Amino acid sequence: MSLIESPDIEQVVLIIPASGVGKRLGAEIPKQYITLLNLPLLEHTLRKFLALPFIAKIVVSLAENDVWFSTLPSASHAKIHIVAGGKERADSVLNGVREANKMGFRNVMVHDAARPCVLVSDIKSLYENGINNSRSTILGTRVRDTMKRTVANEQGEHGIQGCAAIGKTVDRNDLWHAFTPQFCKTEELLTALEQQLDPQGLVNTQVTDEASALELAGFPVDIINSSARNIKVTETR
Repeated sequence: MSLIESPDIEQVVLIIPASGVGKRLGAEIPKQYITLLNLPLLEHTLRKFLALPFIAKIVVSLAENDVWFSTLPSASHAKIHIVAGGKERADSVLNGVREANKMGFRNVMVHDAARPCVLVSDIKSLYENGINNSRSTILGTRVRDTMKRTVANEQGEHGIQGCAAIGKTVDRNDLWHAFTPQFCKTEELLTALEQQLDPQGLVNTQVTDEASALELAGFPVDIINSSARNIKVTETR
């Protein structure tokens, strides 16, 4: 019997930061509500997790002026719990982690609202690795392409927009693309994020995902190989 099929399965809280406005996408509505195959991206994302037996609650961090979430088919699901979003992604995640901690859950997962293509099999693998090894774990894929580092503030020939001067080729060995969901011990993630708070109560902008916060705090994090299909929708081109 697999861990997921066990009658004593340990449940976790999924946190979805969904208060962003999607500036890079350039759409008229936040990117999580852009339609894909007749459903908003966020609805696709929610459906991936709602049916999983180890997901006890889904805490969604929403902007104060959000008028779209309530129209989603899954918005009224019993597992859905809403909290206030923050200024940046990490602030929204922190609000969600605090809520999960109040609920008494030892572990959380965090997933981007605009990653609707994550495979259920990868979510299950992430969960089992995190629970079995009692370690924070994230999904990712190894870098396969040649990697270039550009020179700061230098444009390429003719100053064409989007063109930058190459400084050097970076060794791609041991480089990974980091994805979500990211499985974390609740107390570790809460500690890591709160250590990065500035005097205004905002999380350091260097924290771009949960793993980066845990790394800064000295907590161990594993990464496991997953499908490259798990893309994040950020741009229209």
